[in-house]
Amino acid sequence: MREKIIELEKTARTLEPDSRARSVVREKVVGYTEAFLDNIENVKTYNQNAEMGSGLLNSPISETGIEINEAIRLLSENVDFPGLNPASGGHLGYIPGGGIYFSALGDYLADVFNRFAGVFYASPGAVRMENMLIRWMADLVGYPASASGNLTTGGSLANLIAIVTARDAMGIKASEISRSVIYLSKQAHHSIDKAIRIAGLQECVI
Repeated sequence: MREKIIELEKTARTLEPDSRARSVVREKVVGYTEAFLDNIENVKTYNQNAEMGSGLLNSPISETGIEINEAIRLLSENVDFPGLNPASGGHLGYIPGGGIYFSALGDYLADVFNRFAGVFYASPGAVRMENMLIRWMADLVGYPASASGNLTTGGSLANLIAIVTARDAMGIKASEISRSVIYLSKQAHHSIDKAIRIAGLQECVI
């Protein structure tokens, strides 16, 4: 058992690179992103090729890693090239939008330090930062000082929270679901239908 634990520890150490290894990988990643940003004005809004990302299938997920150059090549050819490019000046859609460089750096810092903001004692500063952002956003919309909320991973989860909040705010009981009405426009996002089902409201009149 001891030998097995030592063996597993050596394997796990590969996930904790030293300063030199971090520097090598980081320079490759930054170089790749800088090349993209420097040429962003010439990037097409939509790209397609014969593979359309299928090249990833030739590099299945495994217990052994691949070199950073190979990882970037796979990413470039199969993820970042084919399909819609939200960062292009020709993309006029509201969702999804192009990335913001400083926000990306903020994500990097958050991922490296990996503070847990789920409870105050674990990371008071992170919780305060989240609450400050929610308050700022509420003020932008014009909500009263009593308004509160939370940050979600995206619109789909936000829609689910909204549906459940509306259900609970109206006090809809199980026996009342079939008589309850949900109004949607033809432009409703597909996540709304999922949220309705997850919230147990699929028998509502829609």
